[in-house]
Amino acid sequence: MSIIPNIIHFIWFTGPMSRDFGFINYLAVRAAHDVQKPDAIYMHTNAEPVGNPHWEAIRPYVTMVQSEPPAISEYPQYQADIVRLDVLYDQGGIYLDTDMLLIKPLSFQRTTMGIESYDEDGSPKSLNAGLIVAKPGCPFIGRWKREMLDVIGTGEWSSHCVTLAAEIYKQNPTLIDLRSAEEFLPFDFNDEWIYGDISGECRLINSYSVHMYDTYWEGVEWAELRKVNNDYLRNERNLFTHLFGKYAMTKNLKICVYAISKNEEMFVERFCEAASDADMIVIADTGSTDKTIKLADQCGAIVHEICVTPWRFDDARNAAIALLPRNIDVCVSLDLDEVLQPGWRDEIERVWVDGTTRLRYGFDWGAGIKFQYEKIHARHGYRWLHPCHEYPVPYGITEQYANTDMLLVIHKPDPTKSRGQYLPLLEMSVREDPHDPRNAFYYARELSFNAHWQQSIDECNRYLNLPGADWANERCYAYRVMSRCYAELGDWEGAMKAARMGVIEAPYTREPWCEIAKLAYNRHQWAECYGAAMSALAIEQREYLYTVDPEVWGSMPHDYASIAAWNLGMKEESIKQVTLALEHSPNDARLIANLAHYQAE
Repeated sequence: MSIIPNIIHFIWFTGPMSRDFGFINYLAVRAAHDVQKPDAIYMHTNAEPVGNPHWEAIRPYVTMVQSEPPAISEYPQYQADIVRLDVLYDQGGIYLDTDMLLIKPLSFQRTTMGIESYDEDGSPKSLNAGLIVAKPGCPFIGRWKREMLDVIGTGEWSSHCVTLAAEIYKQNPTLIDLRSAEEFLPFDFNDEWIYGDISGECRLINSYSVHMYDTYWEGVEWAELRKVNNDYLRNERNLFTHLFGKYAMTKNLKICVYAISKNEEMFVERFCEAASDADMIVIADTGSTDKTIKLADQCGAIVHEICVTPWRFDDARNAAIALLPRNIDVCVSLDLDEVLQPGWRDEIERVWVDGTTRLRYGFDWGAGIKFQYEKIHARHGYRWLHPCHEYPVPYGITEQYANTDMLLVIHKPDPTKSRGQYLPLLEMSVREDPHDPRNAFYYARELSFNAHWQQSIDECNRYLNLPGADWANERCYAYRVMSRCYAELGDWEGAMKAARMGVIEAPYTREPWCEIAKLAYNRHQWAECYGAAMSALAIEQREYLYTVDPEVWGSMPHDYASIAAWNLGMKEESIKQVTLALEHSPNDARLIANLAHYQAE
C-alpha cells in the first residue's frame, strides 16, 4: 500500500508570458519548508531567473529539477497544470502553487484536494488545484491528466483544471478525499481581512493554508497585497505579518555599529568613516574630556553620555546595548581603535541567514597576530560578561553562528595607552567567577606582563587544573607563560619543564618548540636547540588564533637552527638556515653579520 511521501513540488516556468519570481513566491517556499518540514522541496523549472533576489533566497531550501514546459500553451500556468499532474502521478507528495502559504502541516493519509466553489445543490463545482496531496500512481491524478489533454486550450482555464477535477470526482467520489473550501482557501481575492487586526486569526482555526492570488496583484482591489515586501513584513503589524513575519528575508538588515569611548578623539573620524555603511552608529561615552563627543556628533554618530561607577567594561557595554533601538537586527561591537574594512556590510548580509545570532569573522590585532572574533551579534539575547576582557554571552537563546573569512576588522591602537586598569579588573573577574577558564588565563598572563612571576605561575597552574580548561592551544600558551616566568626567576629546569609540557599539549604548534629552542640556546645546549628549532620548522600549517606568536613564523626558528648548527659543526646547514632567516628579516644586521661570518669560515 503506497503512502504519501513528505516531499513538496513547486513549478516555475520562465518564458515570455511569465511574471517575475516575487516576494510572495519566496514566502510560499519558506512557509512550506518551516511548516511542513518536508524530506525535500523540488522546484521544477526550465530556466532559473537570473539576478532575482527572491529566487536566490530560496536556494538553501530547494532542490532544482530541470523540467521543460509542455508545448500546449504559451502561458506558464497552463504548462504547470500538466507538469504538476505528471510529478504527482510519478512521485506523489504535495503540490503547492507558488502563492499558496502553509500555516499548518499537512498529514493526510489519502489523496486529498480542497473544494474551491459549490454548485447550488451544495456539490463541488470546482476543486482547488493550488494544493494537491497525492499518492504516487493515484488513479484520479492519472485520469485527470488524460482528460485534461483532451480539452486543454478549448475553453477557459477553469474548464480543464478546477472544473474538470470536480466532474471527475462526482463520477467516482471514492478516488480522493475532499476538504472544505475554508481549509485551503479561507478567503477569496476580494477579501482583505488577512491584512486586518490579529484577532482575525480565529477565522483560520480550520485552515491549513492561505492562497494569496498573486495573479490579481495588478487589480486595484488588491492594493494592500501589492505592498507586501520584506520591509512590509518587518514593519507592519497585522494578521498577515503575524502569520508570516518570521520568514522575512535577512537582506536589508538593520545594522548598528556600537562602541564605548573615553578620550579617543584621535580615532573618532576614522572609526565613523569605516562604519558609515551602518544604519546607525551609537557611541556610549564614559566621560571624555577631549573632543571625542564633539567629533563623533559631527561625524553623524549618536552619542550618549553614560556614567559607570565603579568601572567595569561589561557594565559599560551592557549600558551601550540598552541604548540601541529594539528593531536593530545585527549589532557590530567595536572599540574606537578598531577599523571595519570595506565591504563589511555586504558580507554580513550575505552570510547572516535566518536564525543567525552571531558571526565569526577575521580580526587583525596587530603585531602579526590574527584570529577569529565573535563580537558581531543579534540585538536580542546577549549580554556582556566579565569586568575586563569582557565577552558577549547568550542569554535565553540558542546560539547559531555564521562564519566568514571575507570580513576583517583591523586593530590600530594608540601604543601609549596604559593597560594599568586591566590587572585589578581581571583580579575582580577571577574573584567573581573563579571557575571560568578564559579569564583565569587572562589574569595569569596579565600578572606576567606586570612582572609578578611567581603569582603568574601559581595562577597558570590554577587555570590548568580547572575542569573547563580543555583547549589545547590555550593550555600550551599557559605553559609558555610559566616557562618565561620560571626563566625570569632563574629556574632554568622549571622553565624547560614547562616548555616541554607546552609541546605535549599542542605538539602541532611552533610556539612551544621555539620556547625550548630559546631556552636551550641560552644554556648553549646546541643539540636540543637545533632539534627544537627544526621541529618547529617542520610545522607548516599556521593557525589564526590569539595564542599564536607571529615571531615563530618569521626568522626566529631559522635563526636558532643556524646558530645551533654552526656550533654543532654543521656549517652548510648553518649557512642555509641563516639565509632563510634573512628572507624573513632582510635588514637584520646581526643575521647579515652571522652569514658573513659563516661564509668566511
